[in-house]
Parts: sequence; structure tokens; C-alpha cells
Amino acid sequence: MGRHGLLGGGGRPMTPATPGGPAPEPGTVWLNRASWGRPGDPLVVCLHGITSNASSWTDAGPRLAELGFHVLAPELRGHGESPRPATGYDTATLLADLRRVLPAAMDVLVGHSFGGYLAQEGVLRGVFRPRALLLEDPVSHQPDAATPTAMLEWDRLNLPRTVEGTLELNPGWSRKDAAGKILSLEQVHWDGARAAFAGNAPWDQRPAAARIAARQPTAWLLPGTSRFVPAEDVAALVGAVGQDSVVTVEKAGHSIHRDDLGAFTALVERLHRKAAGR
Repeated sequence: MGRHGLLGGGGRPMTPATPGGPAPEPGTVWLNRASWGRPGDPLVVCLHGITSNASSWTDAGPRLAELGFHVLAPELRGHGESPRPATGYDTATLLADLRRVLPAAMDVLVGHSFGGYLAQEGVLRGVFRPRALLLEDPVSHQPDAATPTAMLEWDRLNLPRTVEGTLELNPGWSRKDAAGKILSLEQVHWDGARAAFAGNAPWDQRPAAARIAARQPTAWLLPGTSRFVPAEDVAALVGAVGQDSVVTVEKAGHSIHRDDLGAFTALVERLHRKAAGR
């Protein structure tokens, strides 16, 4: 199945150019992006997780466009159709890549999994200035390099490479979601993914939760059981940012935007309204 068919709903991969813009930072690459909706509508930027790509948003992007948003979904280096260099997977360079293809200001910034880590780092480092922030089961704490290395190796060897197998593992997903996941596993540069997910460890963004939430309306969207945000971390998070900022979807898995699209889009809308003072 081709990439254009996977995106559907008006989404299109593109490599943006910025004639007359600032000179790119050394070592950065042009990232592929997918987009849905109309430029000029409220902008939602979606950052995918490790080993994923813009096809992660193949249902969410078109739905958000139907709701009146313009959606941009970049693909990190080593993922999807973006370049696959051997180096440059440190956090600073990953953020510099994103800065080349995204505006600093946006209405809602969404970060899923490792994308949630990058979203938080981008806000803390001043790369992103969103009016609202949605962190979907983010990897806010990575205590060592061994754990993410083992996770990626298990995924490489064991995740299904068929639609039926992917749906058996993720019964809440659509067939397009499943096909997109298979494509992402075919396209990912595994050495690059390891360099990003394990090579930047250790990190711990948990102490910064209240500081992040004070900058803009922020919500943490979590599954009932999360390997990245365990129960004790949820309790501490609620204490730091308040119960209203922590939304749990009990029956969802790690990819809540795939398992419960309605809950995901409703939270995007809620954050957008809150940021707009409505």
C-alpha cells in the first residue's frame, strides 16, 4: 500500500521549503510532513512516538480537519520518509530539525510517547510556544539506556507485520491505523531509533510538570495502565498539576488517539477552547 493511500482524508506528505527564511542550523535535515485541513485554521502539530511516523495520525488528522483544525505531522529523522542519517539523534538536533519545518507558535501541540518527551523539551527550551499542550502517554522519565534498548529490540523482533496481527494486538484500531503501523516498522531506521530513544537517556521531566503546565493550558492523556506513567507517577502528577489536567481513558492502550479517537479529539477541542478563553 502506498503512503498517500495510508494518509487519506486529504493528508499529503511534503518536504517544505523556506526561501528567504533563516539559514538552517548545521547538521539538521528537512523532515517530511503530512498535513490535513486548511492553512489558516487553528494549527495542531502532532509529534509521533519512536518507530512511528505521520501515519500514526491517519485517522486523527482527517478528523481534526473536519473539526476545523489545520494539522501538521512531521516525521522525525530516521522515521517515515524523512532522511535517515547515521548521526544527529540527540535531543538538541531532533528539536532543531523540527524547528526547520514548524512554526514556533501553534494553537495545540500534541506529543505522543517519545513525541511527548520532545514536546516537553521543546517547550522548556523555548523551541515551541504552543497556546495549549496535550501530552499523550508521554515518556517523561527514562531512567537508563538499557530499558529502551530492550523495548526496541522486542518491538523489532515481535511486533506483527500484518494488518490482522496488528488488529489482534490492538482491537480498537482501524485497519488504516494497523496498515500505518506496519509501514512505520518497515521504514524506521532502527539504529537511529535506538540512538534517539536510548542514546538520550537518562532523563526525567517529572519535576518540571507544574512548570510546564503553568506556561499554557496542558493536559496529560493517559491509558488506564501505562508502562511509561505508572500509578505512583500519576498520583504525583495529579498533585502537581491538578486532577482536571490528567485525563485517563481506562480501556485504551498506549496509542489513545487510535484506541479512542473521540476522547482524543474532544481533549484537543477542550484545550483549544481553554487557550482561547472560551
